[in-house]
Amino acid sequence: MVRTGIFGASFDPPHNGHLALCLFGREMLGLDRLIVSVSKNPFKKSFCAAEEDRIAMTRLFVSELNLAGRFAETSTWEIEQPGVSWTVELLRNLRARCGDDELVLLAGEDSYRQMPRWREPLAITSLCTIAVFGRSGFITDSAVCGEPFPPAQLFDFDLPVSATEIRRRLSAGQSIAQLVPASIAAYISARNLYRGDALQ
Repeated sequence: MVRTGIFGASFDPPHNGHLALCLFGREMLGLDRLIVSVSKNPFKKSFCAAEEDRIAMTRLFVSELNLAGRFAETSTWEIEQPGVSWTVELLRNLRARCGDDELVLLAGEDSYRQMPRWREPLAITSLCTIAVFGRSGFITDSAVCGEPFPPAQLFDFDLPVSATEIRRRLSAGQSIAQLVPASIAAYISARNLYRGDALQ
């Protein structure tokens, strides 16, 4: 059976934390392929980069992933939908497309903490298994938000890189050379992205 991973994010911009998570997840989960989905996160009021730039950077990110052997592909399905995008709808679309593939949703610790607030969290668990990558011993207490977390396989993974910090550095004219792949840094520079943006 083909094991297909799904990793969705705003990619505003993609960074080395995303890269490491996907490559680690490939090895730990034995993924045959990975679908990298550019999302319209309903919990974000706005994005700093335009959709076309986020898509272009995600394609560069996928090219970086595939340097370790081709297994990843970019999905723009969420971006193409009207309004915000919901993970459960992406998974339903992929279930229809992928037939009998075993679907595995890859999530960072921060995303997992939000899952009880996602649309139809129980339906998500019926469509895929969930693999969460976070700091050792991170809390998954229902008291955090008053609702239980969906069952998930937890992996000890901590690489403190965030898109917020990257945007802050760029806005301040600081280097991001150690935080993003070179191809994405070059794209950001060429398009003059995140310069003087309000911090989010």
